[in-house]
Amino acid sequence: MSQNIRFRIGGLISLIVSVGFGWFFIWQPLQQAQHHVATVQYSIKAFVAVPALAVSGLFLLLFGDTVPYRNVEKKTPTAAGWILFLVIAAASGLSFWWFKAQFAALGYSE
Repeated sequence: MSQNIRFRIGGLISLIVSVGFGWFFIWQPLQQAQHHVATVQYSIKAFVAVPALAVSGLFLLLFGDTVPYRNVEKKTPTAAGWILFLVIAAASGLSFWWFKAQFAALGYSE
């Protein structure tokens, strides 16, 4: 099996894991809030893990090993790696902001 196919399979696995984590750690608490459960617990770590897994998984699924995201010799990110990091950070922040706005609209506060 070629290296490119391995990267793409890894990306697909990453996307599947992100959907599972997102459903369990983000969607379920939101559903509980929509059903007006008195106390809803969620993990802030999910808003780092789920976007990171989803964005990096999508990147690997689409590009495989054709776009270098890190310099192996220097152990530093390339321009593509920094862009990937910024997209992950933006997705993480926006997803948490959206989630908190949904909770606030439903009458929940910290």
